[in-house]
Amino acid sequence: MDMNTLFNGMLPKVVENATTTANNTSASDGMHANVVESLLPLIGLRGFAPMYRFLGSWLGWDPTYLLTVLGFIWAANKLVRQIFYFLYGLITEHLMSTIHISSTDDIYLHLMTWLSRQPKMVNSRALMAETVSKTAWEDEDESTVARDRSGLYLNFSNQEARAAPQYIPAIGLHNFWWKGQYFRLHRKKESVFEDGSSGIGTFKDKEDLMISCLWRSPEPIKELLAHAKKQYYSDHQARTIVKRPNAQFMRRARNNWQQVANRPVRDMKTVVLDQHQKLQVLADMNEYLHPATPRWYANRGIPLRRGYLFHGPPGTGKTSLSFALAGVFGLDIHVISLLEPTLTEEDLSSLFSSLPRRCVVLLEDIDTAGLRRPEEEVQAAGKENAREEESNQTTSNDIKELAKVLKKEKEDQKKGISLSGLLNAIDGVASHEGRVLIMTTNIPESLDDALIRPGRVDLQVQFTYSTKEQAKELFIRMYEGDQGRPRHHTDAVKPVPTPDIKLNGSTSNGDVLSPETSSAVRSGELDISLDELPEIARQFGDKIPDGEFSPAEIQGYLLKRKKHPRRAVEEADKWVAALIKQKASRTKISQVQ
Repeated sequence: MDMNTLFNGMLPKVVENATTTANNTSASDGMHANVVESLLPLIGLRGFAPMYRFLGSWLGWDPTYLLTVLGFIWAANKLVRQIFYFLYGLITEHLMSTIHISSTDDIYLHLMTWLSRQPKMVNSRALMAETVSKTAWEDEDESTVARDRSGLYLNFSNQEARAAPQYIPAIGLHNFWWKGQYFRLHRKKESVFEDGSSGIGTFKDKEDLMISCLWRSPEPIKELLAHAKKQYYSDHQARTIVKRPNAQFMRRARNNWQQVANRPVRDMKTVVLDQHQKLQVLADMNEYLHPATPRWYANRGIPLRRGYLFHGPPGTGKTSLSFALAGVFGLDIHVISLLEPTLTEEDLSSLFSSLPRRCVVLLEDIDTAGLRRPEEEVQAAGKENAREEESNQTTSNDIKELAKVLKKEKEDQKKGISLSGLLNAIDGVASHEGRVLIMTTNIPESLDDALIRPGRVDLQVQFTYSTKEQAKELFIRMYEGDQGRPRHHTDAVKPVPTPDIKLNGSTSNGDVLSPETSSAVRSGELDISLDELPEIARQFGDKIPDGEFSPAEIQGYLLKRKKHPRRAVEEADKWVAALIKQKASRTKISQVQ
């Protein structure tokens, strides 16, 4: 059915009036109407023709002028947009520079942290809010810490909810100015298909951050990134960054390392070790890291590597010295566990090859990895079975057969990193140079000779149980941080009484403290004066036998009395006797804390 016929049936009188009006119009108006009605079907508005005649008769004026104005606006908009995109493309291609930043790179964190502190970006109309969680070592505002109903104990419920959020630019385009230079920031997120470790592919979100400037050279962007990085590290001075291998699917994307901790630098004096050994390690490491050392090594054809073996009983400070050395020289620590089930020899080589120029690589408890050469495994198995079967007069041929079976089972069941794979990663043809390798072990005799030969381990440091003098140093270190505080100083948030102090002023052993000492305990003060500390420390050191306790055991004892050095000395005899008895009976239950 024709649309004109439909409208004639629905609105006969209106159409009749419209026809009469159309007959009375001038020739020019009729020409305009005919032109418009002939154009409407061409632009897809065939059904609008009767409506056009209806509006003309009802309103009493020709809608052609309205259509003309609208058409002019539409055409002008199209023309302006075309000109804008043309000019924008020319400017982008010839007058702007762009640098892409992956969200997995450290620079991304540096830049986003800097942007979150810029007032113009924070006041943008498109922001993304993030909850900011403080690390264990960051300072907190004590006035925001609540207490329980009794007023004695701190209460941290909903502390994260009370913290102010951090605002960063949202996904999309953003513009900002810095040092009189215009910058454009484009955050774009996309899903990337990656193969999983089990062979099943998954989609992972990956963000591409593009920062551009109105300049033919990218130097302004480089200057901005350098400034953001400098600001980030200026706020993280005296920090040691700890990194571990990334997840397996991330390592395939060449993102081998991830930051897992950002800790304050550990002072070398807090490490309980012989002073001569400390100075020896510091001097050796300082000479190796000197800028002139690489040329000296290269002129003599020596690989630029340095390895250290820290060995001794558990709790004697091997890992502590590693962190202290990294803090002294301002190096990051890259920790690798050879017992990681997803870590292959190929991954290990990739991890070593992606290390920075100078860093510390820490292999903790290397003896637990069970790294042995295959022939040593067979010999060890043969000797063990020979001893077991000696009483049954087993022949040597049986032992050889058993050794072959054990060797085959070992090869079939072996997983993780082999000794040869580790050695190739440490000092193979394609191994990384310039790093400091530190290996720790409790049992150095269990290590393979090839692993600790000169060239792989250049300096061995032995850790032993504490001496009387070292126990004295530990005591002074524990309590010297509180020296110089007023006797009646009151903190904004008073420390909670320690568990072994009752609220009535008595200890867990039933001893009643003096009013002055009890008041000092509750206000966070030491129970001795400043001048008494050296003598009290000497008395404590005299009560600790040489070579019996590790620094960790002594430190754990003092931590339970961190505000009561006098009590630590008074209860030392009882603790020493109980711990010696515990070790003699080989029990793990402590009788005295």
